[in-house]
Amino acid sequence: MAEDTTAGADNRGLFDDFGAFRTPTTDDFTSVLTHGLVAPDANVLLNLYRYTEQARSDLLRALGAVEDRLWVPHQVLVEFWRNREGTLSDARSSGAQAAEDMAGHAAQAERTLRTWANRVALPEEETDRLRSQLNEVFDDVQETIVKVGEGEWQNITHDTSTDPVVAELEPALDGRVGAPLGQQDYDKAIAEGMRRVEKRLPPGYMDKTKEGVGAAADYLVWEQILREAGRRHCDVLFVTADVKEDWWRKEQGFNRGPRPELTEELRTRGGGRLFMLTPKRFLEVAAPILEFGLREGSVEDIERVERIGTDDGAYGGWNIDALQELFDRLTYENYEDRVAVIKYAAEMDGVADAKSVYDICHYPSGRSLRGFTKPVTRITGLLRNLGKIPESAVQVLKAEYDADPGGRASGFSVHPLLVPLVNELGDEDES
Repeated sequence: MAEDTTAGADNRGLFDDFGAFRTPTTDDFTSVLTHGLVAPDANVLLNLYRYTEQARSDLLRALGAVEDRLWVPHQVLVEFWRNREGTLSDARSSGAQAAEDMAGHAAQAERTLRTWANRVALPEEETDRLRSQLNEVFDDVQETIVKVGEGEWQNITHDTSTDPVVAELEPALDGRVGAPLGQQDYDKAIAEGMRRVEKRLPPGYMDKTKEGVGAAADYLVWEQILREAGRRHCDVLFVTADVKEDWWRKEQGFNRGPRPELTEELRTRGGGRLFMLTPKRFLEVAAPILEFGLREGSVEDIERVERIGTDDGAYGGWNIDALQELFDRLTYENYEDRVAVIKYAAEMDGVADAKSVYDICHYPSGRSLRGFTKPVTRITGLLRNLGKIPESAVQVLKAEYDADPGGRASGFSVHPLLVPLVNELGDEDES
């Protein structure tokens, strides 16, 4: 008689092996916030320097409300202290950098105006009037940026005895930081972290470009969480501003939850379910459950900082990994000439004239350049769908025309925000 396989302990249900795909409920979050392990990432602590004083206070109040469920991996504090002064300097210089960037945009706007005025033969006096109006607007914006930046940072200092962030963090984390790994375990964790980076196994492989063993830092955090969760035999809520694919399961460009591999690894190491939230969602979820009030504007300010991180406004939504993937895909599809033109344009302050494009691509003079940007645009769309770049990411390569857009292209331009990133990638290739 054949064995009945329709019943028994080995039969599985819808979520038995697919727990990562189950959407958390309010009861799930209530359970992990009141009985589980809540672990903040280093970026959560470092972002306290980027929030307004009110938002910072509300987030710290939320972490405090977790009480003894709050637990900080030792590696998180290693990263915090290693990057604190750099974060301070970056935040302090953000106003100056924004003002400098605005000056660059002003120059670009003036060049655009001058080019257009020449094409339409605009009278010189009218060109001067428009240029004067442009300069007035940009000067006013730059002045405001500098003024706001100086006021915002007057109370933040490198001195830990007077730093308000350190003053609030010290009591909040007292007795809630894990011990460092022993040397033997640390060495094994570093080796495993680097192996995962090489094999593109989560977490941490998106940090491959970091120097030395820095690429293994995310795995060190994860290993310490696994050990503590296994010791407590509990669920874990990991709060992180990191939205990269080596932590999150991406669906249509959206973060839907932790990677299934991480969920399974936590379970096999003796822990329970794995939940992940950004700082903004953590505030929104925790406030009604732990019964603390949020002041108006705090969530919006934290969202502002998260948006800066995800959109990567400095490079128009692109980062070094996404740009490298674009180049790799173009090369794989035999469009190396597009890569060469993008790099050449970046070296030439953002523009490659048509003659240079013909030379770089070894095209005959009679060949049309129509459709030249299509492979770049198509692969950019694919990267958006995969969640590698945000919907707002700028167009990498654009056709330029001296006159009628329906005529022959006079050349191709790389978006100004992308020029430094393309050049940085080129420098890495040469080294």
